[in-house]
Amino acid sequence: MQIQASYPRPELLQVADTVARDKGIDRDEVLQAMEQAIQKAGRSKYGQEYDIRAEIDRKSGEIRLMRFREVADPVENEATQILLAEAKRLNPEARSATSSPIRCRPSISAASPRRRRSR
Repeated sequence: MQIQASYPRPELLQVADTVARDKGIDRDEVLQAMEQAIQKAGRSKYGQEYDIRAEIDRKSGEIRLMRFREVADPVENEATQILLAEAKRLNPEARSATSSPIRCRPSISAASPRRRRSR
């Protein structure tokens, strides 16, 4: 099962391009580092026991913060597994995996950029 929240952020691509150019490294390496940082923040917010992953769309800058759960019967670990009946309830069209949004406010999400104030 996969739970997903999406946040379009085209400015992230501009930041990645600028950092890559200034540091002389590949843009994809910068984006991978950003994904790792967002993933770490997501785990800090939602819990280290969860399988939370982050992806940045290379064309739109959209951030996807996802929680993966294995469909199992019986469930041995509620943080990482879910019953098939519950997975189907969350997403009736699913076969072996499901998805539904994480409930969070973008203003405080791990994916929200922070801006410094000028002095």
